[in-house]
Amino acid sequence: MPVWELACPDCGHTFRSLVMEGARVPTVWVCSACGSRRAGPRSVEAADPFTTRPGGSGCGCGCG
Repeated sequence: MPVWELACPDCGHTFRSLVMEGARVPTVWVCSACGSRRAGPRSVEAADPFTTRPGGSGCGCGCG
């Protein structure tokens, strides 16, 4: 399942979104911070829910 990294040109917020494999990629992305409908993809990476992020516990939930 790919993870899309998105950026909003209106407020500068960056965020991530999952798109289920086999699903149609959205043509409009909505910024989760300001609600702008101009957000767009910066990059795509393979999703691994058990990847340890810096400062994370390794459980994949982001709880730290």
